[in-house]
Amino acid sequence: MIIQWLAPELGNYIRPTLVMVNAVLVNPLSNFIMLAVWIGAGLLGGIIAGTKKGAFVVGLMTWLTCLGILAFCVVQLITTGINLNSIPPIPEGGSILDLLSVPLVQDIFDELLVALSSGGGGPDIGSIIFSVAIWALTPVIVVIVAGIIGATIRPKEDF
Repeated sequence: MIIQWLAPELGNYIRPTLVMVNAVLVNPLSNFIMLAVWIGAGLLGGIIAGTKKGAFVVGLMTWLTCLGILAFCVVQLITTGINLNSIPPIPEGGSILDLLSVPLVQDIFDELLVALSSGGGGPDIGSIIFSVAIWALTPVIVVIVAGIIGATIRPKEDF
């Protein structure tokens, strides 16, 4: 729904940008679909690599490539000229509740509520940084572990 809403005004790069944001930032431990995507990528890369070291490199490069594609898409969105004044209203049949029910938005709100309710005078910066680190590192750990498992399923043959 977000892509259908924003694509006419922001251009062709909004779709890959939002897909890559979803792939990189959604916590695979709380979203089964993203867990399956990262495990599938890791298993396939590990089976192709055939060694544990190769599976580690393939998993790491898979994650870094996703970050690179995300950065490229964001740069393309910026260079094509984003005009925030031209964003249309939410289409009929959609609501702000639909936008807030996206898994990434739900995870962000959950983490912000925990950080803001941690007591004291303000938000705990350490817990926010820790949450962001977990979001960033969980996909790479999942893809590397799945890659190593894939490498042990089909080890490289010596000729």
